[in-house]
Amino acid sequence: MSDSHSDNASGRSDRPEAYGVEPNAMAGDSALLQFAFNLVMLLAFAYLFWEAMALPESRWEPLGAGTFPRIVLGLLMFLNVVMIIQTARQALSELRYGPRALFDVALRTTLEFRLVFSVLGAFALFLLLIRPLGFLIAAFLFAFGVQLLLGPRTWRNLVISAIIALVLSVGLQVLFAQVLHVFLPRGPFS
Repeated sequence: MSDSHSDNASGRSDRPEAYGVEPNAMAGDSALLQFAFNLVMLLAFAYLFWEAMALPESRWEPLGAGTFPRIVLGLLMFLNVVMIIQTARQALSELRYGPRALFDVALRTTLEFRLVFSVLGAFALFLLLIRPLGFLIAAFLFAFGVQLLLGPRTWRNLVISAIIALVLSVGLQVLFAQVLHVFLPRGPFS
């Protein structure tokens, strides 16, 4: 007697549960979402790698300013390719369960990892604000905003978060300018 939902040739189940699309499974178990995430990250790292190639050569260092970022980004791209290869087969099998099941998994992922997505969104906003506002203001807003996301919203925490954000942003500005002699973008108020 055979199960009506099993594949006779392989004995595997044709139900979504077998491929991580189970309604009660953790959203991170979806190979298709892992595949898509690694593909997006690979493209982002490749873009940053390309941008790092444009960094100027140093007169004092034989390797140049872009060497370390290219090494790190190259390693990250390699790891993304490995993850894409590992999840490709299972991701393709998840596609046959249709858009409704995939939408449900994507929605659960968004809800389960909303804090992670919020911090990533705040970081993207920080990167966009560096040029128009300058590093000091953008870093303060980023540090303060992330602390508000992660901590309790009390008056005491607001004051502590503002102090930490101020010390962090000014400290990084001083570290880069005075110690490393790297001048970060200045804003309209500098």
